[in-house]
Amino acid sequence: SGFTRYVYQHGLGISLSRSSGSQASQGTAISASQMQPGDLLFYGSGKSINHVAMYIGDGKIVHASTAATGIKVSNADYRSVLAVRRIF
Repeated sequence: SGFTRYVYQHGLGISLSRSSGSQASQGTAISASQMQPGDLLFYGSGKSINHVAMYIGDGKIVHASTAATGIKVSNADYRSVLAVRRIF
């Protein structure tokens, strides 16, 4: 959530909430078939959101993975997507 918050604030001048769960209530809910670069994808277990990533197109996301791996590009379906939100 810190990564997406930073990108939106410094790249677009848009403030996002601090946690991934809070970010999941911002913007507009969209379906996976409507995804465009810049949309946020939310992941978690059950209905509890614990991770957020930014869609970059072609079925890929960019996200802060772990301290060891840092910022990385992954397939958008590397985990089950709980929600997709369009912020702008």
